Order: sequence, then C-alpha cells, then structure tokens
Amino acid sequence: MNTVSYSNEAVQDFITNEFVPLKMEVSFTRPYELMERYMVRWTPTLLVEDAEGKVQHQMVGFVPPDDLLAHLKLGKAMFHFNAGRMEEASAWFRRVFEEHPKSGPAPEAVFYLGVAEYRRTHKPSHLRMAYDTLSAGYPASEWSRRAVAYSAIPKEEQPAHT
Repeated sequence: MNTVSYSNEAVQDFITNEFVPLKMEVSFTRPYELMERYMVRWTPTLLVEDAEGKVQHQMVGFVPPDDLLAHLKLGKAMFHFNAGRMEEASAWFRRVFEEHPKSGPAPEAVFYLGVAEYRRTHKPSHLRMAYDTLSAGYPASEWSRRAVAYSAIPKEEQPAHT
C-alpha cells in the first residue's frame, strides 16, 4: 500500500489534515505489544482510534486509494457516532457514500447514516430510507441484508438524506 494507496496525494492530504498518523513495523515471529493489544494478524492493518486509544474503525488488507479514503472517512464518522454526536456522524457517513459511492465502505455508511439520523430525529423514516437506498444501490451487500427489517417501516414522509 505504501507504493499505491499511501503514496496517493489525496490520501496523504486527508491523513495529514484529519489524523495523527502512526506507522509501526510488524514482526509476526516476535509480535510487539501493540500488535497483541490490537490483534494485528495481517498487514496492512489500519486503525482509527479516539484520544483514549479505543478503536473506532479497523481495516485489514490492501485497498485502492478511493476505498482507503472512504475507510478513513468512515472512521471519522464512527468516531462521532460512538461519541453520540449524530449530526457530525451523519455528515461524515453522507460524505462516504456521496464521495465514494462505489467503495467497499459505502453500504455501511448508508446503513449507519439511517441509524444516526434516526437517533438524532427519532423518525423511523430515516431507517426506511437507508433500506431503500441499500436495496436499490447495494442489493448484494451485507448491509442491505441487515437493513431488511426496516422495509416494514411505511414509506410516508421519507427524508431526503440518501
């Protein structure tokens, strides 16, 4: 990934502006304490942590630059989501699937956008919108299957977030 994804200028700019990066050598024959703490079993492993060191998002294996940017933005979204900041989380989830609609993390972002908006507004229509967006745009995704229960929510008064 160093020669493809991490050397990409957009990825470098995003990491520099949004994160405090830490790169660590790994040894599978003599694992370091941090490798054990975070259960690093393959490289590359990308972790997005909060200030207390709690992992908010994890990604394992090579991904191309667009997917890496989507994963980094999803990590930012999960940071806000887990902190209970639904408005900020929604904005980041929205960015993932609007800016990277064909990326691996896009369906997960759609799912969580529906959940974050529901938690923010208490309107079930956000969950239904997530289901509709997932079933139309990402029908084979795991996230579409996770949202299938939301198909029972009436379509009336759907928000325009997705």
